[in-house]
Parts: sequence; structure tokens; C-alpha cells
Amino acid sequence: MSKPIRPPSITVIIPCYNARETILATIQSACRQTVRDIEIIVVDDGSSDGSPAIIRALAASEARIRLVEQPNGGVSSARNAGINNARARFIALLDSDDLWAPDHLETHLRRMEMEPRLGVSFSPARFIDTSGAVIGQSQPKLNGLTPADLLYGNPTTTCSTLVIRRSVFKDTGLFRTTMRHNEDQEWLFRVAMSGWILAGDSSPRVDYRTSPKGLASDLDGMLSGFKIMMQEARKLAPVLVSRNQTWATACMLRYLARRAIRLGLAPSVARHYIFQCLLTRPSLIVMEPRATLPTLGAALMPASLLQSVLQVLRPRPAHA
Repeated sequence: MSKPIRPPSITVIIPCYNARETILATIQSACRQTVRDIEIIVVDDGSSDGSPAIIRALAASEARIRLVEQPNGGVSSARNAGINNARARFIALLDSDDLWAPDHLETHLRRMEMEPRLGVSFSPARFIDTSGAVIGQSQPKLNGLTPADLLYGNPTTTCSTLVIRRSVFKDTGLFRTTMRHNEDQEWLFRVAMSGWILAGDSSPRVDYRTSPKGLASDLDGMLSGFKIMMQEARKLAPVLVSRNQTWATACMLRYLARRAIRLGLAPSVARHYIFQCLLTRPSLIVMEPRATLPTLGAALMPASLLQSVLQVLRPRPAHA
């Protein structure tokens, strides 16, 4: 009688859609993890650029990689397919253009083994441009996160920072496939409401690639996704949402202004969002001046001067 196959320590899920230029480096960063006992499920979501061929070639020489193919259904559908195919007790998400430091999984697995109620572990992320140069870093709240915190933003920055106890999905459900934006923030709100602990480690171990062509550059779409998220959150916590909606909306508009600046979009885009922010909640400029005034100043700055300032402030290139 053959012995049963022991499940891996952790399942890595990589949704992929037309990611030919980045998918190789992303999968390699997963393969280089110090935790070796892993499975890597790459879910190709109907790519038409040859991405599956790259994945198959890697899988031919790396037994830990498994390719799952499906018709295009969106990133949430792809992540859910990976979750449904996962064998491990822990699940780590990695987007097809992001990178992990080699000790990313080891760090979070250690944290989760020490704290049984820790349902989602994450870390800050470094922002990198298309060349891999670091252009900034997130500075999220790491501990004591409440459902209200999840209305004001996504402290995890990107799904690529998330390491999740599989049993959390049994309590909260999967990602909403009807949402194209903010689906991770909406799911994290459900996690916070469920009683699981959501907490972060202080060291950045993820490089989050920003691109003017990516989903995260669709600022109007992100705003629409935020509104849908608030509608879904209201079903679970109507009083909480009513009490926080105006302030949370202003914070979202401020975030979109900052993102427009980081992406190098036309100054009018950043000005539009920061002005809408201040119209929504004028007191934000007094209550949170350190977050609001620099964004307002950058939005009003001439484009040529802003680029010069950003170039001076930009950190040296670094790679995960």
C-alpha cells in the first residue's frame, strides 16, 4: 500500500493574465523561498500573450509548479480557483508582476504558528517601477486593526503581501468575483468582522510593481470598486459604515490623488481627486495635515518641478 502524499506547508497562488513580461521573475521569486516544502499554483485566466507556455516550461523543470487554466473571469475568479485547488493549511497570494524576498513565507509562517488566532499575516510593501527601481514604501498600521480601519484603506497594500490560514476562507468566503477593484479590501473587511486577527510584520518583503497600464492605474475604476465595497460592508455593519462613510470616502479620494502623482499622470488628475477629497471632508486638511497637505502641494505643483522633486527623493534601486 502506498503512503498518502503529505500536503505541502503552504500553497502559493499566482493569478496570471497576459503577464508574459513579468511572470517568469514572479514565479522564480516564489521558487527561491527559504521554505522549500511548497506548491505553486499558477492560474492562467485566459491569457492570449503566450504566458501559459512560459509557465509550462518552468513547470517542466520544477515539480512544485502546477498550471491551472480557465477562461477569462477576472483576478478574483483566478484566485478563487487557486484556493479551491490548494492542498496546504496556509495560502500565500502573489500577483503576476510582484516579487518576494526569499524569507517572505518563512517569516509569516513562523508568526502564524506562534499565534493560532492570526488569520492573515502581511508586511509593508516597496513600490517599484517597471524597471524594478524602488520608488516608495507603504507604511501601514500593523496591529490592532479593526473593521473600521478596513473602511479607510487597505493596510496590506496588495494581495501579494498576504499569507492566510486556509480555515479563514471557511468563515469568510472567497473573493467576490463581481468586483474588479477593491475586492481584497472588501474580503479583508469580512475577515476583520469575523473575529480573526489581521496583523503585519514590520519588515517589507514584497516588491509591488506599479504600472500606468495596470489595474491599479484605473483610478475611476478603483473609486467605483470602493463604493461597491462600502455597499457590501453596509450589509454586515450598517451603523459602522454610516458613521464612517464620509471620512472614509475623503481618505479614498486623497489616496487616488497620491496614486495619480506616483503614476506620473497628468497633474489635472491629481488635482481632481484632492479637490473632491476636500469638498467631501474639508476638515481633513486640519485633522490629518501630514497626509493631506503634501498631496495637495504636489497636485498643485507644476509637472516639471514635481518630476524633479520625485527624482531627488526616489530611493536607490533594490530588488526582492
